[in-house]
Amino acid sequence: MLSFELDTRELNKIADEFGASEKDLRNAYSRALRRTAQIMKTRARKGLREELGLRNAAELRRRLQGFRFKRGKGLGDVRMWFGLNDMRVSAFKGRPMRTGSGAKHGKQDFPGAFVAKNSRGKRTVMQRVTGRAWPIKEAQMPIEDRAQTYIEDQVFDDLEEVFFKVFRAEVRARTLYGIGKG
Repeated sequence: MLSFELDTRELNKIADEFGASEKDLRNAYSRALRRTAQIMKTRARKGLREELGLRNAAELRRRLQGFRFKRGKGLGDVRMWFGLNDMRVSAFKGRPMRTGSGAKHGKQDFPGAFVAKNSRGKRTVMQRVTGRAWPIKEAQMPIEDRAQTYIEDQVFDDLEEVFFKVFRAEVRARTLYGIGKG
């Protein structure tokens, strides 16, 4: 799990610059955290789709489940969840190929597997669950290492910059334009 500490001196400096009250500061912080988390989630989804070579982002959308915002003793924190379990072969770009020892999809080899159509009618790599002919299941490809590296190095690289940009805009909107006032 990745954790980031934000400099509270910088937050107070921005709040003082616009003359924000404590309530404005807390509300701006909450909204900035939520918006930053949403931006990071979108960047992760778009980047991982390209990095992993997926056909579409639908499979990732289910795995990048929302985020939870908790307001604790301090200003609050946000938690994001990334599902990095193995993914179905049919979710990846490319064509499954039969080999001498089984099947292959991209650079991944599946010994003892075979090429067949899945329930949607698409050609994919299937594997037998037991030693018998049935049941069979679609093969899965590991994504955890590549996805974890990409998320750490590319997505969360400029988290603080994004957060402070959104936070500054929120404080400015709340103080100068009165947005969020009842």
